[in-house]
Formats: sequence, structure tokens, C-alpha cells
Amino acid sequence: MIQATLDLVQAGDVEPTSAAIATIAGVSSRALFQHFTSLADLYAAAFDLAVSRAFDRTRPVDSGAPLSTRIDLLVSDRSALFEEWLPIWHFAERVRSVAPAVGLGITQLRKLLRERLAAWFATELGNLEPASQNLVLDSLDLAFGLDSWMNMREQLRLTPVHASRTWRFTAEAIVLQALTVPIQPVAAA
Repeated sequence: MIQATLDLVQAGDVEPTSAAIATIAGVSSRALFQHFTSLADLYAAAFDLAVSRAFDRTRPVDSGAPLSTRIDLLVSDRSALFEEWLPIWHFAERVRSVAPAVGLGITQLRKLLRERLAAWFATELGNLEPASQNLVLDSLDLAFGLDSWMNMREQLRLTPVHASRTWRFTAEAIVLQALTVPIQPVAAA
């Protein structure tokens, strides 16, 4: 039933009905609700499964690799992953109001993605003052998050290849400089 939900989401159904899920899963709607007390619970289980499959929390980052190599890997890894994950993201954004656990999952996913960025650039961030570290990490999070990818793909209508090249340019033109040039302390706002 969880996989049937994900299959429907991947096919473009951002809020699959219990009837559609039951049909794809080959069970009755009654059987579906014997396993899940609500559709919101099924949505949460589907989102959790999608996250566990897509976002490896234990994958090591080679912090000793040159910065340019880590940037290239970040761009290629995230562009491929986010492109594949767009239907799940649309689903999560759509159902989070009816499935609060999905909303919490989105928050946790954003936190995980930010932590991964901090790990990718730990060496360079460690050379900065704390206020500058947060500023650079905020910028990295904004530049290389799911929202950035969605904006390039859907608002700007860039192809996956063009969006990836745009990220690479951003990294080379801005991020590389921010992480290798001392940043002036940030004034309190």
C-alpha cells in the first residue's frame, strides 16, 4: 500500500485517494484502513519510505578532497537526486496540511540537507568566524536546496542539464569565493 502510494505519486498524482491506492495495491479500501487508521498515516509512511530510500544519512563525505571536487560532487549528486525526487516533493507540499507528520518530515529533511552541506564544506566553514559560518551555510542552503532546484526546473523552466550547469556556475562564481576568501564579520541586524 505504501509502494502503491509512491507509484501514484511518481506518476503525477500529488494527493492519491484511498480508492486509487487500494486499486493499485490490489486490496479493498477497507483493508487499506485496517493497516492505516487514516489516509494521513499512509501519506506519512509513504513520505518516510521515500526519504529513507533517497537520502542516505550515513554516506561519508570526503572532506579531504579539493573544494572544487566536492562542489562538482555536490552539484551532480543533488541535481540527480532532486530531479528524481520532484514528484515526492510536490506530494509532500500538497499533503502536509492534511498529514502533519509529513510537515514534520519536511522540516527534518530540510535539516538533514543542511547538515549534509555543513559536512561537505566543514573544512572551509571551520576556518570562518561563527557568524560568517552561519551566513555561508544559509547561502549554501538557499543555493543548493530542493526549493532552488524546483525554481530552476519549474519557474525558470530549465532542463535538468541547464539547471545543473547553473548550480555549477553558482558554486564556481560565488560559493568557491565565499569559502576561500575571508568574510568580514556580519553586523548585528
